[in-house]
Amino acid sequence: MTGTLTSAVGGECAACGATRLSAAICVDCGEIFEIPSDAFLLFGLTRSWAVDASALEERYAVLSRAIREKSATREDLRERITHAAAALDEARLSLLDPIERARMLLVALGGGERAKPVRKREFGSEVMEFDRSAAEARQKGDPARLAAVVLEAEEKLASAIVAAGQSFTRLERSLADEVSAAADALAEARFWKAKVDELKGSVGRPDASSRNP
Repeated sequence: MTGTLTSAVGGECAACGATRLSAAICVDCGEIFEIPSDAFLLFGLTRSWAVDASALEERYAVLSRAIREKSATREDLRERITHAAAALDEARLSLLDPIERARMLLVALGGGERAKPVRKREFGSEVMEFDRSAAEARQKGDPARLAAVVLEAEEKLASAIVAAGQSFTRLERSLADEVSAAADALAEARFWKAKVDELKGSVGRPDASSRNP
């Protein structure tokens, strides 16, 4: 789980005017705003599969300290402090959990959650074979075989998480490329529109350089 933490909030705190690190907490004055349900937004991050755990912990420490040291000194925030601290803890755990992070990204992108994959035709038979192996290991009381079954399940879990991460990463890269291409096209369109507008104004007018003195 690697990557940088890119701020997605920006803007100024309505209370003190400082640049906001989080959508919910001002680290300068301790003002607590409405707590968003989006964990990325609460931490002031751009939605992305790539999350640097160390950088996330550092930002968590900064926001937590603001709640303890800045917000706690303000009597008008007493009722919101507990809620903000709990929401920050929950958001941190969600961002660190690859499955929960994938769920949040999927929902944010308009995708629907599924009980089982529909594009993997062999999934059903794969599950049946796995359950059979697990049942046999339990019935025979074979700890080594059961441990092997657990290891197999862990490998399948890791593989599924990697596949999800690859899909989100490809989507992010493709989206960035398309946005960049659209920006180039828009810049080009604006350039040529300016040229068209400029030249249309000259249509029918004699060229000053071709006039006789």
